[in-house]
Amino acid sequence: MLNKKNISILYLSLLLCTKAIAQDIAFARKIVNDLCAPEMFGRGYVNKGQQLAAAYIKTEFGAANVKPFKDGYEQFFGFQAIAFPYNIDIKFDDKDLVVGEDVIVSSGCPQTKGVFSVFWIDSSTIDNPQEFKEFERTPFYKTFLVVDAIKGKKLNNATAAQKILDNGYKAKGLIYANQTKLTASVSMDWDSYPILYIVKGAINRYQRNLKLDIQSEANDYGVQNIAGYIKGTQYPDSFIVITAHYDHLGKMGNYALFPGANDNASGVAMMLDLMKTIQRKPLPYSVAFIAFAAEEIGLLGSLYYTENPLFPLQQISMLINLDLMGTGDKGMTVVNATLFPEEFQDLQLINLNGNYLPTVNPRGKAANSDHHYFTEKGVKAFYFYLMGEYKYYHDVNDTPSALTLSKYNEAFSLIYQFIREYSTAKE
Repeated sequence: MLNKKNISILYLSLLLCTKAIAQDIAFARKIVNDLCAPEMFGRGYVNKGQQLAAAYIKTEFGAANVKPFKDGYEQFFGFQAIAFPYNIDIKFDDKDLVVGEDVIVSSGCPQTKGVFSVFWIDSSTIDNPQEFKEFERTPFYKTFLVVDAIKGKKLNNATAAQKILDNGYKAKGLIYANQTKLTASVSMDWDSYPILYIVKGAINRYQRNLKLDIQSEANDYGVQNIAGYIKGTQYPDSFIVITAHYDHLGKMGNYALFPGANDNASGVAMMLDLMKTIQRKPLPYSVAFIAFAAEEIGLLGSLYYTENPLFPLQQISMLINLDLMGTGDKGMTVVNATLFPEEFQDLQLINLNGNYLPTVNPRGKAANSDHHYFTEKGVKAFYFYLMGEYKYYHDVNDTPSALTLSKYNEAFSLIYQFIREYSTAKE
């Protein structure tokens, strides 16, 4: 580890090198716009969106002239996923709900079509013995149960599902009403029953009839990680690895598109920008770049990679995973900081000397992005994400126009300086 005095000297020397190697925020903005375009279909499991994004990133790897590890940049693998490529119509009485704005369905929602009644329940229904006895005697075969909080405390989702559906009441499905935010996801498995999430104010207790046409399907999907490297000038068998996942949630029905600007077109943009910069002035260590598929469905791309590495994992000196890099007004958080305190302190000193971000916060180990399986294999890995006033996550509003890329230049400079310092510290 370098002390504050030494790192200040190193910072000054590196500053001379990096004056001419600047970040390219216009390039980053173009990458974000391209990856979030309607033609990418949300980079998910509808209309081959994930494959289209992979092809785009492969072109960027080629343009940067990075080397493939084998015959090409792709590392292929596959799995089953639930998708909603067709129609989703949801109507309460005479009111059509807009998918993505008023309502979303659960990630493993089975195909459901028909007209159903609805029965509103709240905590008093469950907690009051007399009401619960009456509830138990009621047939619900053509009914959706609506979980509400009108009469009492908010009913816990897991408790509701367990008490209402999983214990034999045989209702058709479940609705969580009065949601403050619609947060979607993707799944490999079917749910036991359809679940709808509806925002506050979109329906009321006077509405009793529900008409549904939800079309979903499970298919086997072939996807690919995209990987390449820039050869080190002095230690070509030692690698710094920079990663970012490029997949997102895709579409839900014909019209609800989840662009994924912050999550994680922003991380891909930062990775590709670093790639261009390092290619212009290679480092003593080799630097590998991996764009992972299938992060959103359970870190499957990075799991597959760690089980089938393109070069020995023991050759990775440091891995940096970039996710949620779109706005940094409140600084940056570093997952695994507590596992590698010396490297984290170096990062903080570089930030202090460069006055880049307001703060660099430590966080412990967490299985929340593609660094995780590398950590489990004993690889030294950090996961960087930026913090700011950005409330959109896994929803239709995470768009390029909403993404400010505030503090992008500063975050880029900090990360690049850290990579360069780490690579030159061995000299």
